[in-house]
Parts: sequence; C-alpha cells; structure tokens
Amino acid sequence: MTDLLLPPIVVLVAFFGFFRFMRNRAAEEGEDKPKKVRKRRGPDMAFSAGRDAAHQNTRLQQVFIPMEPDEEPALRAFYLDALGLMEMRAPNYPKDIDGFWAVSGTRQIYFGTRPSFPFDVEALPSFPIQGLADVAARLDTAGYQTAWDRRVSYVQRLIVVDPAGTEIALIGG
Repeated sequence: MTDLLLPPIVVLVAFFGFFRFMRNRAAEEGEDKPKKVRKRRGPDMAFSAGRDAAHQNTRLQQVFIPMEPDEEPALRAFYLDALGLMEMRAPNYPKDIDGFWAVSGTRQIYFGTRPSFPFDVEALPSFPIQGLADVAARLDTAGYQTAWDRRVSYVQRLIVVDPAGTEIALIGG
C-alpha cells in the first residue's frame, strides 16, 4: 500500500518545491527595482495635483484653454489672481513649448497655443471654485462678462468669458 502512495507524494512535494523556487526567484528579480517611498507633503515639496489626487483616490481631468502668446499675462492675472487658481509645474508629458499650468481641485488646466497631447476642445472647460459668490462679485467689479447658469437647481454654476474670449464654467465647490 505504501508503495502505491509514494510516487504521488513525491510528485506533489516536487511540484510544491518547484512552485516555491519560482515564486522566490520572481521576488528576487524585483529587488533590483527601488521601492517607491511615500513622502508627506511639507513646506519643502512643490505642489503636485497628481500626487494629491492619488492620495485621495480620485481621477485627474485635464483641460485645455487656448491662448495666443501675447495673452499670457492677462490670462495669468485672470486665472491665478482673480479666480485664485494655483499654478503648478507641468505634468510628466513631453515639454510644452509655451504657456503655463494651473490646478483647481482634480482638474489640471493647460494654457497654451499648442498642447503636446490631445484634449477635448469641444467641451466647455469647467472647474470648482471655493467661495463662488465672492469670486462672482470680484469678476463683476473687474468688468468681466459673467452669467449664472441655473438650469440645475442644486448646482452653483457661473459662466465667465476670460480675457482670451474663452467661455468657461465655474462650479461652486
């Protein structure tokens, strides 16, 4: 009886040993790659919308706002100063030859003449803004063209025309 059980047991032990050998070998091959170390955000770290979105398990959305090269100062004043968006370094894409990047929530906004990757240029660029009523008052005072979109009763949505003539939507956040 033991003579009949011995060959299957040997085969199972050999299979189990081979399986462990292959698993350990795969683990050893991966040791050459350094493991990513998560750093906490501090004063010495530059702002990164991608990192912040990854920590929140959210998906980034990228928006393209077209501009002419001579419109950059006006657009910087409008988006960074008047709307309070934060300028960010360019994501890890091929280097764009002009323009600048800003961030609003999980939306990365590229302002430039020729993006290095495709955008949906037909969609109305929209992004969340904190304190939308105050921002609307500041924009009206500064002479920008604004209009409240009240088609959806539970969403605060302000339509604004920026200095380059692009219509955007600001969503109360």
